[in-house]
Amino acid sequence: MGRFYGLKVLDGSMEAGEVPKLWRAATERWLESYAAGQEGGK
Repeated sequence: MGRFYGLKVLDGSMEAGEVPKLWRAATERWLESYAAGQEGGK
């Protein structure tokens, strides 16, 4: 779910603050790993 919401944040259909609290930490971790060049969290 971190990847799912991360992709939504990246494509602009959702802002990071709109991610449900339950998935926010996982989404932030996925976005950090994506930015580092490794698409983790599949």
